[in-house]
Amino acid sequence: MDFLDILREKAFLGREFLTWLWFKSEQTGGAIEVPGGKTVEVVFNDRMTLDLTDVDTPQTVSIKGEFSELREGLAAIREGKKIEEARISLKSADNEYSVIIKGSWFSFGSLRTPRTAPLEEGGEEDIEGAFLEKVGLIEEGLGLIDSLFSYFISLRISDDWEVGELPKIRKWASYDAANL
Repeated sequence: MDFLDILREKAFLGREFLTWLWFKSEQTGGAIEVPGGKTVEVVFNDRMTLDLTDVDTPQTVSIKGEFSELREGLAAIREGKKIEEARISLKSADNEYSVIIKGSWFSFGSLRTPRTAPLEEGGEEDIEGAFLEKVGLIEEGLGLIDSLFSYFISLRISDDWEVGELPKIRKWASYDAANL
């Protein structure tokens, strides 16, 4: 089995992660406490793509726009579509990040970090300091995603997934969709 075959076989994990993350953020008002006592605020924003890739003719639902209704995404999930891409805001302490996560390949379309202090006409030390600050923010943002994914994986491989978490996700999707 080559590398691409392995990636295709495991593509469901990124999609399940995005679905679980959306569920958790809705259930907790956005505040998800990850192991280690850190709380990450998660908000699904104005962009989501869901698709049904297990059929001969792909079916895609795109939700975009400032005032888009993500409940359309729940209806798509009920139809068997999976989250392929989502724009998500993550906040921890005073820092807020925006990231586009692509489910199948579990890749990032973008990562927007908090603004850094404006770079004044300083010396090489100021440039280096600004660079290091930006790198630190990128590491923190990726660390938040890692923490959330680690939490998801620990649940996903536990006995509680089938008997606890998965039934809650199914109920959430069908309950919210019933109230459209």
